[in-house]
Amino acid sequence: MKSLIMKNCASVKMAKSFHSKSQLEPSKNLKSFLADEVQKVEEWWEKPRFKNVQRPYTALDVVKHRGCVPADVTRYPSSFQSQKLFQLLEEKFEKKLPLHTLGVIDPVQMSQLARCKEIEVTYISGWACSSTLVGSTNEVSPDFGDYPYNTVPNQVERIFKSQQMHDKKLFLEKVNGATKDTTTNYLKPIIADADMGHGGSTTVMKLAKLFAEKGAAAIHLEDQLVGGKKCGHLGGVVIVPTSTHLSRLIATRFQWDMMGTENLLIARTDSCNGKLLSSSSDPRDHEFIKGVIKPNLKPWSDRLIELENQSGVTSSQIASEESEWFNTHEVCTFDEAVQKQVSEADYAKYRELRESALAEKPFLSLTDMKNLVQQAAPTKVVHFDWDVPRTKEGYYLYNGCLAAAVKRSLAFAPYADMIWLETKTPDLKQAKSFAAKIHEVYPHVKLVYNLSPSFNWSSHGYDAEGLRNFIWDLAKHGFVLQLVSLAGLHVDGLAFWQLAKAFGQRGMQAYVELVQRPEKTENSDVLTHQKWSGAEYVDSVVKVLQNGSSSQTLSTSGDAFTETQF
Repeated sequence: MKSLIMKNCASVKMAKSFHSKSQLEPSKNLKSFLADEVQKVEEWWEKPRFKNVQRPYTALDVVKHRGCVPADVTRYPSSFQSQKLFQLLEEKFEKKLPLHTLGVIDPVQMSQLARCKEIEVTYISGWACSSTLVGSTNEVSPDFGDYPYNTVPNQVERIFKSQQMHDKKLFLEKVNGATKDTTTNYLKPIIADADMGHGGSTTVMKLAKLFAEKGAAAIHLEDQLVGGKKCGHLGGVVIVPTSTHLSRLIATRFQWDMMGTENLLIARTDSCNGKLLSSSSDPRDHEFIKGVIKPNLKPWSDRLIELENQSGVTSSQIASEESEWFNTHEVCTFDEAVQKQVSEADYAKYRELRESALAEKPFLSLTDMKNLVQQAAPTKVVHFDWDVPRTKEGYYLYNGCLAAAVKRSLAFAPYADMIWLETKTPDLKQAKSFAAKIHEVYPHVKLVYNLSPSFNWSSHGYDAEGLRNFIWDLAKHGFVLQLVSLAGLHVDGLAFWQLAKAFGQRGMQAYVELVQRPEKTENSDVLTHQKWSGAEYVDSVVKVLQNGSSSQTLSTSGDAFTETQF
């Protein structure tokens, strides 16, 4: 008790000290406060946690936008969880082992994951939230990122609070000697899906703030367009310029720096499969934009408007003409356009000049490439127009490929903690190639892989041993974090379908055979769902509040407690 009183007195002194420091009069106090806080931030950034993280802003930029309250006054639990996650990733990456997990959709699945010693983190999917969790609009829908941006953070809060509740329950059992469980860990760090950030830089900052406040140790941001976002395994994905996604990553880090948290940031790229680009503003994207080589073509968007304004033209006719237009007018990248319009010798010279130029800087703009063609083939005119085939929405055609994903990931890596390559198939060869190219430049970069249930895993040539080893084979190449994003969704649907079908035919026999007996055989803690929910924990709290009185009449473990039957 004495130590508690002394601690409280120290807290009061600290508060008084801060109150006096936070006064902005006279200016001397402000300068002293700024200098102290800047020094704290700079020392914080020197920690091993941030040794590979770049920031295009200063500690002063952080402090002067933070306000008068020092960051060390407020400690967010998510920052504590992120420290655990960082250490896990460091250890696994060094040993070339995976940190693999399953996506959960509710507190029940979280609690079962907690009992698995080999699974050390938790994942929450935006797809699952979009399709199963009603947000403030009470709508469910496909993963188009069109739900309120607080939907996934709210699911994080739901899961994190349930983690905390079950952790308290287990801790009390350990203190009371009621359990010998040494493997269950309810506080497994949460990794959450932040989609594409749901807006501009300020929206991204608000989203990052929500995730940090509500318990996510890490989030991933993808380089898709707000309004054009789709699940990475659907067609029609629109990606944003490299610079736009870099702004999202920087905004997220800046927000967390203002909060004083160490949450981890995963930069995901969908450029390996993306076929559309929202803007040609970033020269780093130019080599992957497609255009036409035939001169004086009417833009497809112009022709589309003409068709839409003609009476009697059906959507199927428009679709047919669109298909015919793109089949007739070949589209290609600028490099391909050069190859098609100059001699073999001139193209070889162009490639030589191109490689030499890329040794000086990591990318070439369209203007740069045109100038190189003029040097390699001064008498030739190379026609290339990337505006002609643009879509009705103004999107550019994009050559999504592994090379594009590599270039983007190399641009994102200095500002992120991990890099996620989104793929359309479970391809070990592709993954190894990607990892080799990234680690050639940044050997420290940790990679992320989506073990997606969208893949038909049985149709890609893997035998039982190949499937069993897939995760560990990937980990050898630096794909440390791996996840089956929608595992919880599929298990939930399958198990309940099996029960519902059998229950309709066999009633309680089906329930007992499919649920209750397997629960007992597998030692499932949900068998005794009252205890699982924390009834005994709350009972203990009530006894403290009641000072032991009415324990016989108010106790949850009285004669009416049916779980004694088990």
